[in-house]
Amino acid sequence: MRTLFTALFTLALSTAALIGRAEEQNAPAAAEGPPEQHTTMRGTPPADLEGRWLTVASIELPNQAGIAPMLGLWEITRERDQLVLKEPLFGLPAAQQEAFKQANDAKQAWRPSAEDIAQIAAGWGTGREGNLHLATIESEIIGPDGFDVALKNDAKTRDAVWVVRQRQHFRPSAAPTIRHIHVYSALKTNDSGYVGNYSTAIIAAAPLPIPVAFDGTFQAYRLSPAPAPAPARASGFLARLADLLAGCGRH
Repeated sequence: MRTLFTALFTLALSTAALIGRAEEQNAPAAAEGPPEQHTTMRGTPPADLEGRWLTVASIELPNQAGIAPMLGLWEITRERDQLVLKEPLFGLPAAQQEAFKQANDAKQAWRPSAEDIAQIAAGWGTGREGNLHLATIESEIIGPDGFDVALKNDAKTRDAVWVVRQRQHFRPSAAPTIRHIHVYSALKTNDSGYVGNYSTAIIAAAPLPIPVAFDGTFQAYRLSPAPAPAPARASGFLARLADLLAGCGRH
């Protein structure tokens, strides 16, 4: 059992930093096309989630073996009053990718500086895309009023101001990896964005599907300015008068 766990744990580390892995490939794999991405919004998440984000998670390794850093890029837009999360699959600028690799090799957390964040924001979309063998990415953006029973009862998620839950399904070419599950539970804001709890599970066929789960924390760094709040709508008599004048103007 220990040998099996070690093998799965090694697999988990090798697939934890998807963007890093794509950047380090010496030869490009055969193109399989980008994954389909779908988003479901539940409840009322904060409006300031719109924009571009860098997420950096720190996974606590067993037996005090250190930290496994994991990063991701999000672009959250609003379509028909729904937030939509797309995960671009290009890498970071070269300097930041190397800094992340060094932290990963040293089993240490990676904490990008303000200059790193500025360079990542300026270099958005310029990193090399990698074939990560992903078939679909299913994302949920959940506000506290949309929490299901599992989120309400879990100590890591029940006090969150928002939760992003992702399921990444891999193509057969990614074998033995089948699926990744990520849960980001933002607990509070700070000067850079949001901080909170992070959980992940990697499901691999060995030969039967076996999940390997890890916990840690994450920081979401804002890469684009927060959207301006919607202007307040007038109420009462003034609102009715404005609507009447607007109606007259249409005749």
